[in-house]
Amino acid sequence: MRNTLVLYESRYGFTKMAALQAALVLGPGKCMRLSEFNDNKQEWDLIVLLIPVYYEKLDEGAVENIKNNLDRLKKGKIVLFCTCLAKEYAKRYLQPVSELLGSCVIFQEGIAGNLILNQLDQEDRGKTTSFFKSAGLKKQDYLCFDQDWYVETLLGIKEWKDNPTKAMDEKKILDFSEEFLINHDTCSLSTGYGKRVRATPIEYRYKNGFLYILSEGGEKFANILLSPKVSVAVFNEFQGMNRLRGMQIKGTAEIIETGSEEYREFLAMRNLKYENVMRLPASLYLIKITICRIEFLWSGFRDMGVDVKQILTFSNPSK
Repeated sequence: MRNTLVLYESRYGFTKMAALQAALVLGPGKCMRLSEFNDNKQEWDLIVLLIPVYYEKLDEGAVENIKNNLDRLKKGKIVLFCTCLAKEYAKRYLQPVSELLGSCVIFQEGIAGNLILNQLDQEDRGKTTSFFKSAGLKKQDYLCFDQDWYVETLLGIKEWKDNPTKAMDEKKILDFSEEFLINHDTCSLSTGYGKRVRATPIEYRYKNGFLYILSEGGEKFANILLSPKVSVAVFNEFQGMNRLRGMQIKGTAEIIETGSEEYREFLAMRNLKYENVMRLPASLYLIKITICRIEFLWSGFRDMGVDVKQILTFSNPSK
């Protein structure tokens, strides 16, 4: 897996907050000030730089630290962010640093931040008042940060980061994935809608790109009725970092009609007689999950010369 280093400078805390959020989403990795980078000798696959803009210019100290560490920074791929009030000017703000880093930069964007006047020291409050006057802006707090946009942007970067650099043939990944799913029978099924989320430990069966779950009912069904997107985790008991084996599955759930041909076929696969199931004191409902994506983490992949995390996308599972 690619590792990530998040570097930032921050005077009043907003850029630090944005940097810490980037580190949370883009891990594994580290988050530190640019001024601390000199003491870090590790090599990084992805470096995320967050630089605040003060009075229409990038923070001078941050730019100086970038210049002093150009050779080391350019060993990895780089994402550039500036924090400012007007993100539409981000390309202009970032141009001096972007030109220094050249083709290493794979993405650059501005993060519209927050400016709270009573948090500023006396010198900056005076400069800000003068800046507002010259720019024709009203003297007030500006709360411009869009949390949803920022997280979605980070997730887009994460998707690029998580793509294996050494990928296995899809047929082989499928074979390993199916073997793993067939030889396990318990998962954690996560469903959600609005502010409600639910993780349910439950038995499953796998067949031809689908997971099947029998259940008497419950909150998970309420979530599926309102939002069919689900996440499933199947994993071995933890036995050490060199023996990891587990997968995260994204899929779409549907509730199969009780008594339908598909319902009866699943009972037969479980060696259950339909008539006996109908006599139970509580009805059993069948959830069918169409697998869309598998992220399979297995230490054994490393021994095969590929990344320990492999990704498999199901475009059209067998019926």
